[in-house]
Amino acid sequence: MTTQVTLDALATDIRQRLDGISAELSSRTSDEALKVLVKGILEGLGDDDETVRKMRFGPSDSSELVGTKYKRWGLGVADVEFLHELQGSLKGQKKVSAPGVYGGPSEDLDKVFGQVSDATYLSAEETRKLDRQAIDDLFPRLPLNMFHGPDRALARRGAWEDTAAYRRATLAMDTQESGFGQQLVGAQYVGELWEAARRESRVFNLIESFEMTAPTSYLPVEVDIPEMLFVSESLTFNATNYATVKTGSNRVQVDAKKFLIHQIWSGEMEEDSIIPYIPFLRRQAAFSIAHYADSAVLNGDTTNSATGNINLDDADPADTKHYLAFDGIRHAALVDNTNNDNDAGAVAPTLALLHNLRGDMIDPARLVDWGHPANSDDLVYITDPETSDRVALIDEVLTVDKYGPQATVLTGEVLKIARHPLVSSMAMSKTEADGKVSTTPGLNIRGQVAAFNRRAFKSGWRRRVQVETERLPATDQTRLVYSLRMGFGRFTPTGASSGIEAAATLRNILL
Repeated sequence: MTTQVTLDALATDIRQRLDGISAELSSRTSDEALKVLVKGILEGLGDDDETVRKMRFGPSDSSELVGTKYKRWGLGVADVEFLHELQGSLKGQKKVSAPGVYGGPSEDLDKVFGQVSDATYLSAEETRKLDRQAIDDLFPRLPLNMFHGPDRALARRGAWEDTAAYRRATLAMDTQESGFGQQLVGAQYVGELWEAARRESRVFNLIESFEMTAPTSYLPVEVDIPEMLFVSESLTFNATNYATVKTGSNRVQVDAKKFLIHQIWSGEMEEDSIIPYIPFLRRQAAFSIAHYADSAVLNGDTTNSATGNINLDDADPADTKHYLAFDGIRHAALVDNTNNDNDAGAVAPTLALLHNLRGDMIDPARLVDWGHPANSDDLVYITDPETSDRVALIDEVLTVDKYGPQATVLTGEVLKIARHPLVSSMAMSKTEADGKVSTTPGLNIRGQVAAFNRRAFKSGWRRRVQVETERLPATDQTRLVYSLRMGFGRFTPTGASSGIEAAATLRNILL
C-alpha cells in the first residue's frame, strides 16, 4: 500500500527539522557552533569531491598565483603560460650582455607554471607526424581527375606515397622546418588569445568556424531541393513507376593559408624584465589578429598583379599582404558575381538603396533567399565608419540608442536596417567610385556597404596561434613570431564563384 503525504504534512515535517537545527545551534555559542559545524563538513570532503573541485577550479585565476611576483604584476594563468613559452624557446641560446646561454624558465616560473597550467607539449617530431597523418588521410579522398600523367595510374592503385603530388605536399609541411624543439598544444593562453580576438573582431566573429583536420578540407553544399510531384494512385500491380527526382549537391574547397606577426624586441628578454610587458603583448596580438582576420574574410582578393586588386587597384601588392590569401566577401559581388554589385551614383545613402541589396541576394533557380532570412541577425550590413555615420542620419533607420542595449546586439552594431544589424568596421575602408582602393589617398572618398548572409561563409582553422622566439646576438634583439593557419570558404551551388548569391555591395556613396 502506497503512503500518501499531504502538502500540510510535508510542510510540518520541514518546519520541525529546521526548528531542531536552530535549537541545536542556539544551545551553544552561535559563532563557535557555526565554525565547528562548517569545519567538520569541510574536513570530511575529499580532494575528488565535486564541491572541492568546483571551489578549486572556478573561473577566477588559480590561488597558486596569490603572493607571487606574477600576481603583483597583474599576470593571470594565461600570462604565466605565455611567459613560460617565451622563456622556454630561448633556452640554450647565447646571451649578449653576459657570458653563457639562456637557461630557460627560472625554477620559480617552472614551479608556478606546473601548478596553474594544464598545457600539454608535443615534440617537434610528434607534431610532424600529426601533419603527415593529415596528408595521408587527405589523399585517398581526392578525386582521380586531380592527378595527371603517371600520378593518375599510381593514384588508381592507391600508391599515394609514390605520386609527385604527395611528395610535394609532405615537403611543404611547415612543421618540418621547426627547430624549436616543442610545440604548445592546448594551453590556456592560446584559447584566451583566440577568444579575445573574436571578441574584438567585428566581421570575423559573425562567421561560423570549423577545425580543419587536413590542409585542404571540403564543405558540402546543397544545390537544390528535390521537387515534390503530384501523382495519381497506382491501381494495378504492374503500374508505371513514378518519375524520380534528383537532389543536387556540390562542395567548396577550403585551403589552409599561413599568417604570421613578426616583431623584434630590443634588449634583454630576461624573465623579470619581460614580466610587465606580457599582458600588453598578448593584448596587442589579440587586437592584431582581430583586425586582420576581419580584413581577410571581408577584403580577400587573390589578384596579385599591377592592377585589379580591390584593395590596391593601381599597384602591385606586396606578396605578403594578408588579403592575398583567399577571395572574400566583397570580392563575391565586386568581381565574382557583378549582378550583386550596386552603384549609388555618388549620392548619400538611402533606405531604398540599402533595401535593394537584399533583393540581389535571392537565388530563384534553387529556391534560396539569402536576403530575407528567418533569423534577422543572419543578414548583416558592414560599412566603413564614415558611411555608418551617414546611414545613421536616415530617418527610417533604428539606431542603437533607440532600441537599447539588447542581448542580441552584435559587436560593433550601431543601427538596424529593416531589422538587420549594421556593423561599422575599420577593416572596411573608403574607396574610389568603382569600390576599389587607390594608392592615392585623395581618390578614396566614397563610402561602401557590403551585405552578406553569414550562414553562407565559414572559416577553417588548421593551426591555432603558435608563438616562437629567437635571440639575435648581433643586434641585441629578440625575434617574436606568432603564426597560424586559416582557411575561408564561400558557398556556391554551381561550384564556380560566379554562382555566389549570399553577398551584395553598394559603392560610390557620397560622404
